[in-house]
Amino acid sequence: MDPDCQRKLLARKRPRLLPVYDQVVRCVLGRPKSFWLDLHAALRVDNWALHHELMALRQAADLPETVSALWVCDVVLWMHHRTDRLQGSCTGI
Repeated sequence: MDPDCQRKLLARKRPRLLPVYDQVVRCVLGRPKSFWLDLHAALRVDNWALHHELMALRQAADLPETVSALWVCDVVLWMHHRTDRLQGSCTGI
């Protein structure tokens, strides 16, 4: 099974625990030394500012509370990077 597919299945099974780290996310964020620890730190910095912003986006989109901050983050990264990905101009892989 493709590693990206495995990561997506794990993230789907545990949406509040594991973020999606696939080709698109790698393209946006590059290859940090520890993606999960870096993301955890980013969500906590400034009194959880990023986490609160992601939850505000979830509310603005009228999504249910079952949609985690990690899932919102994944959607934001995909939408932000969609054009570059479709044009094949990704530099972070």
